[in-house]
Amino acid sequence: MNVLTIEGKEIKLTNLDKVFWPDLNITKGDMINYYIKAAQYLLPHIKNRPFSMKPYPDGINGKSFYQKQCPREAPDWLTTTPIYSSKKGYVQWCLINDLPSLIWIANRACIEMHTWFSRVPNLDKPDIAVLDIDPSGNTGFKEAQTIARLFKVIIDEFKLTAVPKTSGATGVHIYIPIEPRYNFSQVRDFLLKLCHFVEEANPGLATTERNVKKRGSKVYLDAVQNARGKTIPAVYSLRPTPEATVSTPLLWEELDDESLVPTRFTINNTLSRIKDMGELFQEVLTKRQMLPKI
Repeated sequence: MNVLTIEGKEIKLTNLDKVFWPDLNITKGDMINYYIKAAQYLLPHIKNRPFSMKPYPDGINGKSFYQKQCPREAPDWLTTTPIYSSKKGYVQWCLINDLPSLIWIANRACIEMHTWFSRVPNLDKPDIAVLDIDPSGNTGFKEAQTIARLFKVIIDEFKLTAVPKTSGATGVHIYIPIEPRYNFSQVRDFLLKLCHFVEEANPGLATTERNVKKRGSKVYLDAVQNARGKTIPAVYSLRPTPEATVSTPLLWEELDDESLVPTRFTINNTLSRIKDMGELFQEVLTKRQMLPKI
């Protein structure tokens, strides 16, 4: 066991040599090192957002499980927030607001950084509206690119700023930064209308059908994920894919590149990409927009 002291806080690191990505021989220690280096870009996006833990104690090919309640063994300096659940009463959710907290959660084998769409203390009013473009059946990233470009046309019509990122798997996420003044129903209704526009524009490829079996080989346009208590992998989060992909911001023009594949962005090159291109998700933090009426 190693002990790391950061910002006056001690974090006990365990099993650093355990291989988490077998195909690439990437270890738990490599993952923690990535998050230490990515923290300056990642932390502003997850700060004060309730964090849903999903540990992979034996790496990406092992079992994983979701955990909302902050573990009893958490250090006393880890920030939490109580959120009421009708089934369990008050649940203490973790807030990953600083580097020691991020390292501690990574040491618990949380490969992915799953967070809410809203922030404490305004949990009923999201500050991001997210379109999740999710290929189904025989569709894949290429089809997701096509749908993302359709969304861009409509979003531009409403004179909104939106920033795309890879999901880290086969999908695309489009983030629209908004004023935290709308409830989740209002945000969801607005996004669903955008989804229906795209569905009407390309009914052979796009669908808002929630039933997986009924979708067939179409790209699912998901807006209903924008809800209280739901989570999404944060930007710069690692994903449990064989290639150790990272959910990576994109320039819109990159989605015009037919050779683009999500496996291009991994634990090994995402940080150098940020240094070369800058923090492409910065507007998600700084821009606040009103939702237009449709």
